[in-house]
Amino acid sequence: MANSEYEYVKREFEFESRLPPSNWIVVRIDGCHFHRFSKIHTFEKPNDESALRLMNACATSMLEKFPDIVFAYGVSDEYSFVFREETEFYQRRESKILSLCVSYFTSMYVMKWKDFFPNKELKEPPYFDGRVVCYPNLKTIRDYLAWRQVDCHINNQYNTCFWLLVKSGKTEKEAQQALKGTFSKDKNELLLQQFQINYDDELAMFRKGSCVYRDKVETKVKTDRSGNPIKRTRLVITVANVDIIGPEFWEKHQYILREEKCRYEYVKKFDINHRIPPCNWTVVSINANQFEQFSLTHSFDKPNDETALRLMNASASLMLELFPDIVFGYGFSNEYSFVFQEKTELYQRQESLILSSCTSCFTSFYMMKWKDFFPNKDLVEPPHFEAELLCYPKQKIGTLSKDKNELLFQQFQLNYNNEPAMFRKGSCTYRQKVEEYVEVEGSENITRERWDVIVEHVDLGMEFWRKRPYILSR
Repeated sequence: MANSEYEYVKREFEFESRLPPSNWIVVRIDGCHFHRFSKIHTFEKPNDESALRLMNACATSMLEKFPDIVFAYGVSDEYSFVFREETEFYQRRESKILSLCVSYFTSMYVMKWKDFFPNKELKEPPYFDGRVVCYPNLKTIRDYLAWRQVDCHINNQYNTCFWLLVKSGKTEKEAQQALKGTFSKDKNELLLQQFQINYDDELAMFRKGSCVYRDKVETKVKTDRSGNPIKRTRLVITVANVDIIGPEFWEKHQYILREEKCRYEYVKKFDINHRIPPCNWTVVSINANQFEQFSLTHSFDKPNDETALRLMNASASLMLELFPDIVFGYGFSNEYSFVFQEKTELYQRQESLILSSCTSCFTSFYMMKWKDFFPNKDLVEPPHFEAELLCYPKQKIGTLSKDKNELLFQQFQLNYNNEPAMFRKGSCTYRQKVEEYVEVEGSENITRERWDVIVEHVDLGMEFWRKRPYILSR
């Protein structure tokens, strides 16, 4: 927005929330509406091994992509990523770290889906929300991970009993009633006596969750003149289903985290939700990360690839269909901004949940729509997006441009105004009222109104808003 009269919006309203130094950063990602997602895709209950291995594969890719992640722990549709204490990843900017993590994880989830479900089509886009929590020392990190693994055991033991009862003929309500007030010992007895199942024989991945980390492995690199092997130690990303509550794992892997005495119940107090101030317009600005490299890899036309822009517009249209509180979208190149209605209560205005779910969902739409626009191009590398959440107190909205018509005409004999409007003006996505005639048997036709999501390439001056006052006043 350089050299624009509208540049004040960046200077006065965009604030970078940086995470405090000398704190361990944890990004916890959680599937959005995965109860519905797992039902639509017929996941096994209480655990679908393929779905869990897909999550583990995505976590492994996260450690490959982001070297500052030193440890990850996952269970069900949740994964926690621990960044090293002194990381300067994106200058510790919270929105950048959170949005990139959920976006890349989502991208990998869609990209790897067919590796784990070769006979299942994705029927709806998976997406994730997330939050960033800072822990001040190694003790709290150990306690945090212990807390998540304890939760894994409690939830899995309950779910194992619950679904076995349901499969044996009980209704879900009867199964809940049968388990009400039971303790871990009671559930073990129920499994053994009614179903002849020893809970300890269940897969460790179900009982303990999954740990992803870099393990020290000795490998033979060559032999000396006497034929003796010369070995080197290297770090290999490993997935393990082990106990991380006790000290044994950490004693063997002191290079990851040092041992501290465990106590995990109090860690929730660090989990602070930042809420957007009321009566402010919320804008989520999504921007493709490392897009120059991505566009080169996929041979996009320069300076504008019309198909790539239409893919961005299609993804934005689906965002408006999924999130009713988005009243307007504006995009150009590899960027899209979404304006939420002033009084939105989406996620109770929790900043991290709005930011992460929007970024993840946009990524998922982009991935799933790729073949519609590039049927002859395979995705060589996963696209991923970073995002920022901005607040504006007034409806003052504008666009930016700088006149370079003279240079284009004199040097290249190009009339800029003859370029496609999508390139010059960007794309506006919003809902427009449409009237349709409906035939009613035995009576006159009636008129019905509906709201359709449309994409236009127009000037965003006062005339646009005067003709469409309903967009920002809904």
